[in-house]
Amino acid sequence: MEYAIVDIETTGSYAAGNKITEIAIVIHNGTHILEKFQSLINPNTSIPFHIQALTGITNEMVEDAPTFKDIASTVHNLLHKRVFVAHNVNFDYSFIVEELKNAGFSWRAPKLCTVRLSRKIIPNQSSYSLGKLCQNIGIQIHDRHRAMGDAEATVTLFEKLVQEDKENIIESTLKKTKEHRLPTHINEDDFLRLPETTGVYLFQNASGKIIYVGKAINLRKRVLSHFTGTNGTQKRQAFINEIHHIDFLETGTELMSLLTECKLIKQHWPTHNRALKKYEPKFSLIQYTDQNDYIRLVVSPYDKHANAVQHFERPYEANQLLLHLMEEFDLNNKLCYFYSVNNEPKPKLDYSILPSPTDHNQKVEIALEKVKMESQSFLVIDQGRHLDEKSYILFKNNNLYAFGYFDTDQQVMDYDDVIKEDDKCISNYYMNSLVLQYIERFPSIVKRLVQKVFLD
Repeated sequence: MEYAIVDIETTGSYAAGNKITEIAIVIHNGTHILEKFQSLINPNTSIPFHIQALTGITNEMVEDAPTFKDIASTVHNLLHKRVFVAHNVNFDYSFIVEELKNAGFSWRAPKLCTVRLSRKIIPNQSSYSLGKLCQNIGIQIHDRHRAMGDAEATVTLFEKLVQEDKENIIESTLKKTKEHRLPTHINEDDFLRLPETTGVYLFQNASGKIIYVGKAINLRKRVLSHFTGTNGTQKRQAFINEIHHIDFLETGTELMSLLTECKLIKQHWPTHNRALKKYEPKFSLIQYTDQNDYIRLVVSPYDKHANAVQHFERPYEANQLLLHLMEEFDLNNKLCYFYSVNNEPKPKLDYSILPSPTDHNQKVEIALEKVKMESQSFLVIDQGRHLDEKSYILFKNNNLYAFGYFDTDQQVMDYDDVIKEDDKCISNYYMNSLVLQYIERFPSIVKRLVQKVFLD
């Protein structure tokens, strides 16, 4: 087996918006060096001053250097069918994948990270940065922060790791094709605990704060997908760099994972869960009492502060309900308003021709009582997280009320037999829709609670 031990210098910290200014590749067979390659690279963009100060590579130095496209074929030939090795491997790898892709080469390779390997083979070091680690274990670096200087130091470090690898960690790491794709700052044990089952995963920062919640059919596969691929945007890199710990909850079914994801997002409002519009309905039939004590019914765009009778995805559905209530209960059409795309101004009311507030409000209250009486209440019983368990979902008055698990040997005569205080939740339109869509697909798992009318 041959290794390509690589170091690069760049104009910045993420591949999508920056370029390589220098590259060094050392081909190694595990015992000695076979070949070396080094080149400055013209990035066709100005090198930031702080980068020039760090690396010593100036704009003048790269002015007459080849572009990456000029040397892409050579780089590809050197890397082809070899294990890619670098210190903090994902940084170098993401840049080279991006540059080769732009030059017309499709390339992927197995990777080894000398940071991660060092933590396993030579543990308990005060730091695993290349400079401090080499200093602590007696490796000299000549020409620090230049590609060949750092590459040669990485070669010496790699040789030391090979010599001290008594437990065949390097070989087992290569066999675990997933393991070495994790960023070095993420706790590897967290990943190895992940099952290949349905559930919810939680990303936490260094202080343990939840910064992202996701759901998955296969937890291990889905979590790994966050760290693979070649998307090197600054936003993605910042997100990945913030992740330090991974936790999870198995849920048994996809629906339970979706509901648990929503519940946890509402509890913690993680900074990277930004797509929250899906949790809101589009329209509502709302009620309010005007200054003359008349209860008005109005179809309007969703407003979380309004007193909603019912929520809807489309205005047509809300208008139809209002029309039905007006016809059945003889509600005055001047006190009810349909949604209109024209947004026409509402005419000024002549209250002298209206029924009394008491008569009108009594009709409205009867109409709303019927809406409440006709609301759906049911219990969903489905598979649990293991064979000795079932999951349940309690839906009351058109709203998700609670969801959780109970043992299969437990006798369930009523929802009170299974519900726990921690299972209760504040639902939203999205969660309600998930449940209703699910029972349409699987009606056999639904136990209709027709024997009770929930008015609490």
